[in-house]
Amino acid sequence: MQLKRPRAPLQLGLMAASCALLSHTARADGSDDGEQPLVLDTALLYYKENAGRVLTIEPVVSLKKDFGDLRVLDGTLVIDTLSGATPNGAIPSRAPQTFASPSSTSLTPKPGYKTTLYTIAPGDLPQDPHFKERRVGTDLDWSQPVGLDNSVSFGGHFSTEHDFDSAAAHAGLSHDFNDKNTTVSASVSEEYDRIHAHGGNPLAGSDYSVYEKESSQTKSVSGGLIGLTQVMRRNWLTELNYTLDRSQGYLTDPYRILSVLDALGNLTGYRYENRPDTRTRQSLYWVNKLALGPTVLDLSYRRGIDSWGIHSDTVDAHLRVDLGRGMYLEPHARWYRQGAADFYDLYLSAAGAAPAFMSADPRLAGFDASTLGLKFAVSWGRSGELNVRYEQYQQRPSAQSSSLPALAGLDLNPNLKANIVQLGWHMEF
Repeated sequence: MQLKRPRAPLQLGLMAASCALLSHTARADGSDDGEQPLVLDTALLYYKENAGRVLTIEPVVSLKKDFGDLRVLDGTLVIDTLSGATPNGAIPSRAPQTFASPSSTSLTPKPGYKTTLYTIAPGDLPQDPHFKERRVGTDLDWSQPVGLDNSVSFGGHFSTEHDFDSAAAHAGLSHDFNDKNTTVSASVSEEYDRIHAHGGNPLAGSDYSVYEKESSQTKSVSGGLIGLTQVMRRNWLTELNYTLDRSQGYLTDPYRILSVLDALGNLTGYRYENRPDTRTRQSLYWVNKLALGPTVLDLSYRRGIDSWGIHSDTVDAHLRVDLGRGMYLEPHARWYRQGAADFYDLYLSAAGAAPAFMSADPRLAGFDASTLGLKFAVSWGRSGELNVRYEQYQQRPSAQSSSLPALAGLDLNPNLKANIVQLGWHMEF
């Protein structure tokens, strides 16, 4: 199951451009252009949701080599292992509900058909307990100067899962002027994905009981970025970026269904979700990095909108506090608010024809979310660091109940809470 997307190639282009910018700033301050050491960053991430939901264990290995003159090669390997229960999109009911796992070929036991059923108790959120996935992803990026005031970056990404494959490429260009205190940057990206769900991709919008399946589907994502970075003072760097991307193809989640209810809220059946086959997203991102003596503040704001009617606001802050003796603390706070997609609803009405597009995916719902965390790091010598990070994520949906009599008192879209622990190791050779 494609639970979470890998880093988009557009983001990788932005990262490369930012690294080039910071390197240019360092050169302006008189740093050495000679060959730099090999940098190794490793991390082990543990992510656990409440109520027996998704558990993720993710090791990450990143190697970075500066060959001098700002010619940098950067590679990353990520392995995700996910397990636990995941919501299937249906809402709780006062009666038991029975579903088939995605790999099944029928909703009822039949000779010659594969059927794995699971039953949800009254009042509980329907979740598939058979969810298990492993993803392997790799990124490779190269950046280098071109002439005196320009830098280029390009690279690619590939990841594979049991039911999802993704390949992407990106390229970026940045230009420095104003004594290297100002940088303009631009990048483009192209991504191609293949979706081959367990048991086949269901026919979007079809009746769940019919269990109509089709072959694998594809989608593509084209994106672009323009940005401006300015050194405001010796201790203040600001950056403003605008991104635009367009997705087309199979954008439906093959594992999501919706409950169909009568006028009183009684369950009459289920339908597979159906999303539009195009999506255009835009975002404006502003970040400031401010050094206050040994303390560094990183504060950003992002505004996002898309053609599905989703709009979002994100405020993110990191404060690095030097403790002396090679140690530092980094508190982290993040706030996020999202409006629901135009076609999102907790359930469908049995009266009348089904809408053209429909989804009960909580990722498309309106909700508020917050993240609070703390990182502690200790370094030794000039080239090593160990760190540990703990964060807690909470998501509070806007729509959680219904006025329909049969649904009174039921929590139709429960809050989500997750604990995140990460161990990291940085070493230069």
